[in-house]
Amino acid sequence: MSKKKILIHGGIVVNESSMSEQEIVIHDEKIVALCSQGECLSDQFDEVIDATGLYVFPGLIDPHVHFDAPFMGGTTDHDFHTGTKAAAFGGITTVISFSNQAKGESLISNLAYNENKAFGKAYVDWSLHGLIYDASEQTLSELPELVKEGIPTYKCFTTYRHSGRLMDDDGMLKVLKATADGGGMLMIHCENDAIAEYRTKQELSQGHNSWIYHARSRPALAENVAIQRVVDLMKVEPAPVYIVHASTAESVQIIQDAQSQNLPIHCETCTHYLILTEELLNSEMGHLFICSPPLRTEKDVDALWTAARIGPIAVVSSDDAGLPSDLRTRLAEGRFDKVPNGMPGVEPRLTMLYTEGVLKNRISLQRLVQLTATNPARIFGLHPDKGSIAPGADADIVLFDPNIEWTMSAETLHMNTDFCPFAGRSVTGKPKTVLCRGELVIQDFELVGSQAHGRRVFRKLDKTLLG
Repeated sequence: MSKKKILIHGGIVVNESSMSEQEIVIHDEKIVALCSQGECLSDQFDEVIDATGLYVFPGLIDPHVHFDAPFMGGTTDHDFHTGTKAAAFGGITTVISFSNQAKGESLISNLAYNENKAFGKAYVDWSLHGLIYDASEQTLSELPELVKEGIPTYKCFTTYRHSGRLMDDDGMLKVLKATADGGGMLMIHCENDAIAEYRTKQELSQGHNSWIYHARSRPALAENVAIQRVVDLMKVEPAPVYIVHASTAESVQIIQDAQSQNLPIHCETCTHYLILTEELLNSEMGHLFICSPPLRTEKDVDALWTAARIGPIAVVSSDDAGLPSDLRTRLAEGRFDKVPNGMPGVEPRLTMLYTEGVLKNRISLQRLVQLTATNPARIFGLHPDKGSIAPGADADIVLFDPNIEWTMSAETLHMNTDFCPFAGRSVTGKPKTVLCRGELVIQDFELVGSQAHGRRVFRKLDKTLLG
């Protein structure tokens, strides 16, 4: 634990609704004061950090990563050691990964198992979501216990019947009721399984094996139908819901309409849905860009940017879930339906959103902070400790160089992967220095932190925000 008194001066502090030159005073892991430039005397501090020419952001939060996760014959590239290291280089000071429950397994015991894999290995703070595959009495009874343990969020699927992950309508209603009663929030992966399976069989029967048919087999309609179904079920059991990785123009409109009816629904998109399109699936290496839901069209990209700027998209996550390229190629066997889904992305998120969002006037700097820090903190029960630069908040701070120009690749990043979905792109901006609870993790673009510094954070949802 840091007992040092630290001064950050010279930078432009960016919060969710303000941007100004301020000095930040840090003591004992917390921000204790914000002052006008030059107000504090540097000789009163143990350490002075010069942020001249830099933006100063609150530490980013990525509420959707898959560290050490088994899926479709492989295990994701990142564990908590390598994943939180990459996160820190990307300006992220808190990550929330998923516990990977086996069907019929106790949620409580599974979470304890996955927590043990994280303790002592994380450079930044962390938490877990539950992952539920059924609505058994045991599962439903354990949901309030998760909330009491500071893990108030858990995820289910409307697809993947073949792997036992599909939650049917009856199960969904039971989980929604238990969620409302127990004070949690249900995260939902929305794709209509029947449409996806039917279309997959159709494409394969016609000899359509190539990568682009992943997108054809999981059309926008499959996502839209599933989200509308969730909205309809919420009218029966109105529990807080968070839609993960919305990817279509129609889906964000459905969510916006539901919000106008005062339903407690929130949603995110992911970096890759804002930047990449399905045309990448037409390339020889298209299988490396397969994710679910699939990459979409330019029309969808434009709609997602609008929704990220003005709503209903509240969060941009990474959905980090990469696997080694050679393993993906081997498991694919030349067929789109056999490719393990997912891409790495925890580190590039901030730079990509700054380059493609802020510099192209799609979002403001303040909105960037909202999407990556303040909103995730509020929605996932981390506020006011995290998500903003304010007295009393954790000293999670990112000094971001907005002028550095570089080319993104697997080699210029620090992720434990041989593939970067944004490789070859000329980008602008990079986190220079990152503090997590007042401890330097990244300093002058170099790793200086301890892998045991990150701690499991207790989360409690804000009921007024959730409805």
